[in-house]
Amino acid sequence: LKPIRFGPTDRVKSIGDKLASKGYNVVIVDCFRDETAAKNPQANLVEWLAKFSWSTISKDIEVVIDYIVEQGIKRDSIAAIGFCWGGWAIAKSSSQGVLWKCAVSPHPSTKLENMLGGNETEMMSKVNMPFLIMPAGNDPDILKKGSKIVTKLKERGGNSVTFDRMIHGWITRGDLSQHKVKEDVDKALNMALDFIHTVFRSV
Repeated sequence: LKPIRFGPTDRVKSIGDKLASKGYNVVIVDCFRDETAAKNPQANLVEWLAKFSWSTISKDIEVVIDYIVEQGIKRDSIAAIGFCWGGWAIAKSSSQGVLWKCAVSPHPSTKLENMLGGNETEMMSKVNMPFLIMPAGNDPDILKKGSKIVTKLKERGGNSVTFDRMIHGWITRGDLSQHKVKEDVDKALNMALDFIHTVFRSV
């Protein structure tokens, strides 16, 4: 489970608990090492995120995967879920050859690849697994149904489902006291679980 740039918040941890309650072994990866955007409000966002480049986080991912395997989980049975920045981390890792079984990313911030000097479309075209993305209504159209990126994802067993009435970050930072937010959070998480279960069951 790869969190947002605000780190492994209580909300993210509760999502991890929900996944664990369904029988999954869950690891929440803190690539920021407790340094979050909230703790650096004056920092330039792109400069701050650049500290957590692929060359840095790739080592973290390798260590985490090794740890999971040491716990008795098969290497080819590891899925990933990432929110916002975590969506970029998953897509980047997959494009660089990390073999996730599958992955899900609600409100992914894959556009960070462009900000960090890469090419988002090229990165997403190299994703090598079933990848379900769930853009919010105000997320870029490039991540929504009908785009070249989504066409490529579907070729690999992935898809894109847009939550039109939500805004970016709704699952991890939305106001759960609002009925429509709570409803779409539950819907998205259940959809994520169904997608992962379907991929694992298809083998």
